[in-house]
Amino acid sequence: MPTPFTSKFIHLLQTFDEAELKAFERWLQSPWCNTNKNLTRLLTRLKPYYPGFSDTKLTKEKLFRQVLPDGKFSERRMNNLLSEAYLAAEKFLVFQRFSGEHHLQKELLIQEFQGRGLDDWFFRDARREIDRLESREVKDWKDHLGLLRLHRRMYHHPGKGPGGQAGHATIVQMGAQIDLLYLLEKAAVINEMIFQNRLFKEEPHDLPAELKKWFTAAGGIRHPALELYRMRFADAGEENLLPQFLQLQTAFLERFDALNTREQNIHLLSLLNDAKQLIKAGALDITKSLPLYQLGLTTGAVLNQGKMTSNTYLTIVTASNTKRTFDFTGQFTDTYTVCLAEEVRDDCARWAGAHTAYWRNGPEACLAILQGYEFSAPNLQLTGRVLAAQAHFDLYLKDASYQSYLFHYFDTFEKWLNRDKIWSKSNMTTFLRFVQISRTLAKYYTDPDPNPKNLENLLDQEQNIQALNWLKLKREEVLRLKAKRPSRI
Repeated sequence: MPTPFTSKFIHLLQTFDEAELKAFERWLQSPWCNTNKNLTRLLTRLKPYYPGFSDTKLTKEKLFRQVLPDGKFSERRMNNLLSEAYLAAEKFLVFQRFSGEHHLQKELLIQEFQGRGLDDWFFRDARREIDRLESREVKDWKDHLGLLRLHRRMYHHPGKGPGGQAGHATIVQMGAQIDLLYLLEKAAVINEMIFQNRLFKEEPHDLPAELKKWFTAAGGIRHPALELYRMRFADAGEENLLPQFLQLQTAFLERFDALNTREQNIHLLSLLNDAKQLIKAGALDITKSLPLYQLGLTTGAVLNQGKMTSNTYLTIVTASNTKRTFDFTGQFTDTYTVCLAEEVRDDCARWAGAHTAYWRNGPEACLAILQGYEFSAPNLQLTGRVLAAQAHFDLYLKDASYQSYLFHYFDTFEKWLNRDKIWSKSNMTTFLRFVQISRTLAKYYTDPDPNPKNLENLLDQEQNIQALNWLKLKREEVLRLKAKRPSRI
């Protein structure tokens, strides 16, 4: 007999937290919300199986006997009850959301006053709500939309509205609110177009035309978020990406408290994307991105419904350890490892522990953690091998006896990359270049008569390479060590 897991009601219940489940139970018990007592009994019988509902004893037939003890089991009747329960749960969720929307409640009440001919009450409450929204120092898009709708409803009120009065400011307010709504929402869309154009070739976005329309509409309108968009949309050119990023970062932090939550997240994530591009190009040290990620953790911008991607996790650990803020690394991993998808959680935790050990205690401690562990996630297999290569490279700089082992590791890594077909060409290239540059640095260190000019421009044109920040540090270390010990062999 099939279990209720095939029903939408059970699936929806699995998303409820304990407080929501209790509130839903009270909802069903209210005659105003529900008149079918069978729904109350159904939830009561299901609660012991919450939250997984994975007990194999939980079947439709068993539920039927408990909830509808009279009569012969009917699959159709049970399905109808589950469908009705799902519809009740939908209404409950809508009510829950509505309960937290003060302005929406007030606006609907104002509409009711107007519809019932209670004009004095309508104008009184409409003006109060307008004053409340206007008094908010930081407004979100709902506030602007609410002000537009209230001003419009007052302006077009039959007979008693200000529409026929000369010099009234209501229509001016309507225009101001709709301008802000358009400019903020359009800017967010253009920002996404710019980001997509970076990622994908031949995107059909006509950015020059979109930007021309936006700048024309935005002329003379002052708003903290619009100022940031103006700076971002300025044609800086590739050579000015770093100065533009630094200017935007400063302006964003200065205006942060004047932005609503959505605009804070949009501009913060845009800056993080800029930072990734600059780090990849070698123009920005990875440690410079850490304050932005820390702000993203505080605001929740780097989390998606409480979840974090493995790439974000690894980047934060890398930035923190490279900056040697190990206490923060520990706090971060303790708090946010559980936010990773379950299938990559162990891999990321092991990698983070090894990476922290490398920067804090040395290559031996790093390899001790990595030894005997096999990463299952493809991206962790790659980054895990890079971390092991870094540890072996450092051991080689300490002890010449590691030379043959290091070069053998480079060869094995390179063959593995070329053999495994799951990597894209661009992804494989970034790791191949890491191996090739690392091998070049190691060979330079063994050269009895090296020419420092061979390394001076080694990484200047690299924009698609793994661990570029580390490679730059090692280039300087190798040059420094060779200057002290010119004859290695």
